[in-house]
Amino acid sequence: MKFRFALALLGLAALIGSFAPAQKAIADLPIRPFPVYDNMFFRGKLDTTGDGLIISNILYEGSIWPHHTNEGKLPDRNAYRKLVRSHDKNPGPLVIDIELLPVKGPNAKANMETLATLADWAHEDAPGKVIGFYGSETLTKVPAVDLPLARELAKHVDAFFPPMYTFDDDRAKWAQRAKQEADEARDLGPGKPVYFYLWPQYHDNTPKQFQWVDSSYWKFQLDYARRDADGIVLWGSSKFDWDNSTGWWTATQAFMRSLQPPPGARY
Repeated sequence: MKFRFALALLGLAALIGSFAPAQKAIADLPIRPFPVYDNMFFRGKLDTTGDGLIISNILYEGSIWPHHTNEGKLPDRNAYRKLVRSHDKNPGPLVIDIELLPVKGPNAKANMETLATLADWAHEDAPGKVIGFYGSETLTKVPAVDLPLARELAKHVDAFFPPMYTFDDDRAKWAQRAKQEADEARDLGPGKPVYFYLWPQYHDNTPKQFQWVDSSYWKFQLDYARRDADGIVLWGSSKFDWDNSTGWWTATQAFMRSLQPPPGARY
């Protein structure tokens, strides 16, 4: 029993030790522009702009194809123009969330062409706005055989928005996934910014679904996002009330303060 306990302690020490150099490297990162976008819809959400967050925009596939009518086909051009213009009012990017047209599988080419057209139309309808797709099923975890199609689609967007949500408490796995997501995006579209979508609750269909992430783990995610990405988008559902009981928002405010350059300094 004592031997097993000693082994467990050694394993824990190794795990903690493995994060120490990375945490120090994060602390030593130079101050640089790192936008934090607010795409949260929590009931009773606070005004986050005073803390430096930028309100962003999202256009869901359910608005493009209401009631699943002609789902996946190009919508009427004028109707889509009105949709885009009604969803681009906030200063942040316009993220198009289409998860039913994966750039993989037997329909990958047709799906890519539809998505590329929708991105091009959005650029026409919201000139000057950063346009991109929410990453799930579009520009993330692309099979090798479909990489040429994904790289073609990447030419039609300004930025990548891969989801980096919380499924469990395995920090090492989360950090590894963050690096993989960022590396994949930069391979698909070199030079284009990568903005992680973060959600301060555990993902649905997980053991802790919808519980709020504690402040320590949330700070970990913010710090590693700063290491690997060019900015983040905070998301939350209107099904839930704003809740800072775990301190995640307090940690976010501290993170925002850490992004400010010292007095007199410039990026």
